[in-house]
Amino acid sequence: MFKNFIKKIPAGNMMVPLILAALINTFLPSILHFGVFTEALFTNQGMKTLMGINLLAAGSQIRLSSVGEIFKRFSVIALARIGAGLLIVFLVSSIFGREGIFGISILALVCACLNHNNSVFITLNIDYGDDLDQALAGFTSLITGPMLSMLVLGMSGIADIPIRAMIDALLPVFIGMVIGNIDRAVSKSLKLAQKVIIPFLGFSMGSAINLRDIYRAGFSGIILAFIVIFVIGSLTVLADIYIGKRPGYAAWALSSTGANAVAVPQIIAEIDPTYLPLVGVATAQVAASAVITIILTPLITSWRARRRVNNN
Repeated sequence: MFKNFIKKIPAGNMMVPLILAALINTFLPSILHFGVFTEALFTNQGMKTLMGINLLAAGSQIRLSSVGEIFKRFSVIALARIGAGLLIVFLVSSIFGREGIFGISILALVCACLNHNNSVFITLNIDYGDDLDQALAGFTSLITGPMLSMLVLGMSGIADIPIRAMIDALLPVFIGMVIGNIDRAVSKSLKLAQKVIIPFLGFSMGSAINLRDIYRAGFSGIILAFIVIFVIGSLTVLADIYIGKRPGYAAWALSSTGANAVAVPQIIAEIDPTYLPLVGVATAQVAASAVITIILTPLITSWRARRRVNNN
């Protein structure tokens, strides 16, 4: 009965555990920290391990003959996602300055618009994409995190993207690709393992969400989430459809704000203290965008997938 209920919800295997964990973390967070094993399994402490396994499993689905096609798909949505974000940031910055618009500072705009949630991306592609879409996660992990936000703001001394970080993101994918091409049976097993991991990954993501962040950010947080999903997301989808000749699932799956973006305003302000007055509000706004987009992105991706099926 419970399994049938989950199937009726878009990306239910991830969304139901995520929302449950968010509710617990908002109102009864101590439950998630009962002990070391509870924390390891039910909080975001285990997220990196789960994502590492997911990336390895995604890599195991890559065939050497399809690497070119995977990179082509990645290039289209990555350039469109980053390009759309940069366009919004530079337009607002040029016209309104660092104070931004609608109460959203450039600091909040950069952190939310140039940082997606790769866990959401890989989970949605397992549900709606093909094997090549699932393999994209190893590449898209390179375009999330604080580095891009810092580069855009032109901070001195951080213009070089660490090679070690890039290798770290690709290594699980590469190992999985080697294993999958050597033994197809292992590749099939790892593909099944991904589906088992998704509910735990969803719960882990949800355990880092506090629903009160939406209230703290006010209406500006909702506007920021709207920009990320419906402005940047729509532009990315258009590029995926008309340039990449793809149905748009992967592009919508990329239209979120990463949970790790919440810490970026403070990191940037520590490097450039002139941003300190903006940190408090920017952090709340980015957190609200992360919460809202992590919930809406699966719904929109599912809608796009259903519409595509109905039209065909």
